[in-house]
Amino acid sequence: MRLPRPAPGQPATTLRPTRAALARIAAVLRCAVAAAAGIAAVLGAVAPVSWAWLGPALVLLFAWTPVYAAVAWTRGLRPWLIGADLCVAAALALAVGHLVPAATLAGTSSWVAVIGSMTVVCAQLTGTPVLSVPAGLLVVASLVAGQRIAHSPDGGLMALLTQTAQVLVAAAVTAAAMRTERTAVGAFERLQDTRAFAALEAARREDERAQLRLVHNGPLTTLTMALHSAGQAPGGTLRRRAAAALEALPALAAGHDAAAAGDTGVRLDERLSQVVVWYEPPLRIAAGLHPCLVPAAVADAFTGAVSEALENVVRYAGTDRAVLTLAEEHGTVRVGVSDAGRGFDPARQSGYGFGVREDLAGRMAAVGGTAVVRSSPGAGTAVDLEWRRG
Repeated sequence: MRLPRPAPGQPATTLRPTRAALARIAAVLRCAVAAAAGIAAVLGAVAPVSWAWLGPALVLLFAWTPVYAAVAWTRGLRPWLIGADLCVAAALALAVGHLVPAATLAGTSSWVAVIGSMTVVCAQLTGTPVLSVPAGLLVVASLVAGQRIAHSPDGGLMALLTQTAQVLVAAAVTAAAMRTERTAVGAFERLQDTRAFAALEAARREDERAQLRLVHNGPLTTLTMALHSAGQAPGGTLRRRAAAALEALPALAAGHDAAAAGDTGVRLDERLSQVVVWYEPPLRIAAGLHPCLVPAAVADAFTGAVSEALENVVRYAGTDRAVLTLAEEHGTVRVGVSDAGRGFDPARQSGYGFGVREDLAGRMAAVGGTAVVRSSPGAGTAVDLEWRRG
């Protein structure tokens, strides 16, 4: 099963830090190199450097640099941005003979060569070597051509070798970084898929348990009561339980519990009073129920758990008396069901079937509550249910 990818804005689709980091590195590098190049250009403005050439070149450099930095920092290394940057570097490279002194013309020590190196390296940070490598080599060719036009002593050979190596190394390093990013993102997305699948499975299992609780404590219990009363006219308890089960079945078929339809708060004491009515007879229940308002889902959990506890009294306790209490203290709602019947040994797991595990503990755990069963042979059984507000 393959789950859909998370929606835009979620981690799996936005975990692309490498490109953004490289773009911001390029922005900072461009500003630093432009500042250093401007200082070098002004300090080296001696013959044959002409201010007729140098002035416009510096204006172009310092006008373009903030544009490049702002776009790279906020929007990344856009293709048009890299293209324009390469054009600026190529123009400066072709005019290198008019912009740097003859002593710094050869090699890659001039400020124009430094700008060219920075430009071809930053172009590779886009991660598209098919385009950025040829474009970077065009800038290298422009610098070599500019040095040849200016009669550089080495004919541009050093610039050719140095900047070509810079282009290739930068492209290789960027490709490795991008490959690592793709691997990391793929692993993260697979982890998201696994977590989402696990969450769906957990929700499915919880839904199955909820439906089993509803069946166990409703239609199944009613059916058991009917079988035990075979050959006799159905009593009031059986009729009331059957009516309640019939009301619950449409909700079960629809895939949800009717009590979960709203969460406006219900009287738990009234709900428990109804349960007492269900079980009198065959039980005689001493009920002490203080008024208590709780969310509907919590009331449903308490009601189902109490019904299961009383059902166990009827079936297993060997007594017709039970005590039911409801009280709230300091934000904690406590419900107790106890009997003085035969009891059992919890250490031997006797009596800890589906009803205790799901209709008691499961129901309460589903709403953040707890259920504790205390019993010993010959000393009766006590069920303590608790739920804390907030």
